[in-house]
Amino acid sequence: MTEFLPRRVACAIGIALALSACSGSTSGGGGSYGSGDPSLTAPNPGGGTANPFLADGQAVLHALDAIEAKSGKPLRVTSMEADTVNGMMVNVQEPSNHVNVDGYKIAPDGSMTGPTPVKVMSLDGGPITAAEVDRQAFDPRAIGWARLTQTVKDAIVQSKSPDARVANWEIDGVGHDDKRFIYLDAARSRPVAEVKPDLSIVSVRF
Repeated sequence: MTEFLPRRVACAIGIALALSACSGSTSGGGGSYGSGDPSLTAPNPGGGTANPFLADGQAVLHALDAIEAKSGKPLRVTSMEADTVNGMMVNVQEPSNHVNVDGYKIAPDGSMTGPTPVKVMSLDGGPITAAEVDRQAFDPRAIGWARLTQTVKDAIVQSKSPDARVANWEIDGVGHDDKRFIYLDAARSRPVAEVKPDLSIVSVRF
């Protein structure tokens, strides 16, 4: 997966999260974040645990606490996303060396993988600077996670597809131009809700 970031910054995530032994994996959790709500959350296509992070903001906040306990304070991230298979993936700026970014993944079953180095590069091909990463990094707790469940419910209603369920979301920042989308899966459509930092809905597209 390659992530093209604004302000001339790009994060190319050249990682194999499956190689957890090489990237500081910690097993455990085992459902410690709860389970996905089938009335809101798309099922795991592999038949595994449904992802609790897709529609439960408290699960997201608890996961951020777990990541911060490992990465150090303050917790600042350059992007975060969740999907039905992988759980929640967060790219974290190293507190002690701002030019470095590490990837963390918390699977639907609660197991954590990370830190895994993320290759960060400038879109113009020059060396990345700590100042560029600083401009992209944001406090993930500034997102209105307390609203996540209600936002997903509202998005399903506005999609006009009662069978729609949230399949993934991505948050790239709190700025006006940063990407913040919740993607739904339905039998006949794939609606997309654009959201504000407080997770209120801007619009639902089809």
